[in-house]
Amino acid sequence: MQRKAGKNSAATPLAALVDRLSRAYSVDRPPADPLRLVMWENIGYLIEDTRREKLLEEFQARVGLDADGIARAPATLLLDIAARGGMRPEMRVARWRQIAAIVRDECGGDLHGRLQAMPPAKARTLLKRFPSIGDPGADRILLFCGYDARPAVDSNGLRVLVRLGALAAGSSYAATYRSAIALLAATYGQDRERLIHAYLLLREHGRELCKRSAPLCMPCPLDALCAHAPAKGL
Repeated sequence: MQRKAGKNSAATPLAALVDRLSRAYSVDRPPADPLRLVMWENIGYLIEDTRREKLLEEFQARVGLDADGIARAPATLLLDIAARGGMRPEMRVARWRQIAAIVRDECGGDLHGRLQAMPPAKARTLLKRFPSIGDPGADRILLFCGYDARPAVDSNGLRVLVRLGALAAGSSYAATYRSAIALLAATYGQDRERLIHAYLLLREHGRELCKRSAPLCMPCPLDALCAHAPAKGL
């Protein structure tokens, strides 16, 4: 049931909202390894973070998080891991092989070195060649790995911003994403550490309380400030 809107959080600066979230959540920063972040997005299908992390650790132990290891691994080994990552395991194996091929053929086996040597715009284009990496994923890798101090936000954080009333839902996901990026840039500029912190906190809030279905508004630390705006499709 739609809640009655409280005080519109558009009147509350985004930095203040994020600061409130920082007192409610403790978030861990993932390793700044671009190949690991690409594999994170491709290791499973619609699975929880804990399961995703466990599969990624198993993959690293049994296969190795490097292009040569993925390319050489027997299909039976890859399929055994993929089978525990949700639907369509064969498609995931094919994507892992595709990831390895891009790193070997276009980056000489060194994705980090290649991205580091490229201008941010070209690095973003290269990242989007990987399966499951669109604009949000590419921006996240550029930010977290230090290739560019650009804002990023995932679907959970985007939903939080819309529900709070910090930005209006656009005509498409891409349009809403662009509005969120503009808001984050206006708030934090090129302060990479604060952009990363905002990304992690908004994502965590969207996962834990501001869920896509049946958001848990009563325990929410931002409930009194939330506009409770509809976030269809987010």
